[in-house]
Amino acid sequence: SYDGVYQPIDRENLPEVIEMSDEWCRQYECLSDPALSQERCAVRAFLKHYFELPLVGGLIRVDGKVIAFTAGEPYNQECFVVHIEKAFSSYGGAYQIMNQEFAKNALSGYRWINREDDTGAEGLRKAKLSYQPSFLIEKYSATEILLQ
Repeated sequence: SYDGVYQPIDRENLPEVIEMSDEWCRQYECLSDPALSQERCAVRAFLKHYFELPLVGGLIRVDGKVIAFTAGEPYNQECFVVHIEKAFSSYGGAYQIMNQEFAKNALSGYRWINREDDTGAEGLRKAKLSYQPSFLIEKYSATEILLQ
């Protein structure tokens, strides 16, 4: 058990969020996994341009250390899209606490929270379904084939 403290992401704590994201990647060996490596690049670009974009984010601290963060943007007046969720799994329940506190502190004005695609990853799908979503949208891919 631990006591986590929620804070919105701001200019002062953004460097700590970047540091936590880098540490998360070291722990999960992002550079040796092509999908995690691509995600790492996207997260780094997202955080680098955080204040240039219409982003909203929050973090959880334990004993002064950032152990989880999340961020996204408004899709419209009713829906907020969460793009990034990161937490150290060594802190049991950190993802759930992060999501709960972020929704409570930053997203109370939205009817819907879109937590994006689960990429087909079984653990991620199970975690997202545990929030009992109101509905799921089927995702499709298309490929253009040129016939000669």
